[in-house]
Amino acid sequence: MLTFNDLLALEGIESTGVRLVRHQDSRLGRGRLYEAWLNDRDAFESYQSVQSKDRFPIGDFLAEFVVTEAQKTVFVGIYRVDGVGRCPSGSTDALLKHDISGHFRYDLTLLDHLADYRDRVVIDWGAGTRSWVQRAANQPKPVIEIAEQYEPRFPGFREFVRPVDDIPTLPNGWQQVLRSVKGVYLLVDLDSGRQYVGSAKGADSLFGRWMEYATDGHGGNIGLKRAASGGRRRYQVSVLEVVDENTPDATIEQIESYWKYKLRSRTFGLNVN
Repeated sequence: MLTFNDLLALEGIESTGVRLVRHQDSRLGRGRLYEAWLNDRDAFESYQSVQSKDRFPIGDFLAEFVVTEAQKTVFVGIYRVDGVGRCPSGSTDALLKHDISGHFRYDLTLLDHLADYRDRVVIDWGAGTRSWVQRAANQPKPVIEIAEQYEPRFPGFREFVRPVDDIPTLPNGWQQVLRSVKGVYLLVDLDSGRQYVGSAKGADSLFGRWMEYATDGHGGNIGLKRAASGGRRRYQVSVLEVVDENTPDATIEQIESYWKYKLRSRTFGLNVN
């Protein structure tokens, strides 16, 4: 049986100096971290470098794994711990968007070791998933698959529903689909249930417009700015109707108005016009 320690040995790395790190965060949703690794590497690197406790000795190697939507534990790289410091006051986590002031931030360097196996090696972590940091020497994890991992199929506009904060890390194929269309969409405040109907028209696409919300939380909209006066709101986004790319802006605005009327989002929601 091939183990991950066997792969380390092939690279001349002693397993005694390696910690296995399995990333899976229920606060982000199933497969979200893997999507971040694929599509927003800077955010993923920032996320993984921060810990609330001092966990990683300087000089150790970290073999990093991420859990996919299909619940596979996929190898994503070997990192060396080169230093550690503290996050300054006012620091925010790149993916969770919460305050990380005072947390430990590690200086991690991605190494070339096992580079050909990134996003290809899948291991059996075992039943102890709560123990997400383990010593490689004590845990010879079986390799159960060596194959290219593929992003999930785009679910279609009818079934697409995602938190706005997930938009920057959607699979590349999904981003391309959403960049190719204009239309009318729905935001739902996940805490209050209030709705906002918007549209992507002109040179914008659905993806481009949603990225504005992911960036600042309101996209410049007056009603959403008011809602965020007490702090950033958590929105879910879905597609109400897509239109041909040649559809005039005035027609899209009419469709948007119809949806506002149907959903009563001016009366009971967040639309102010």
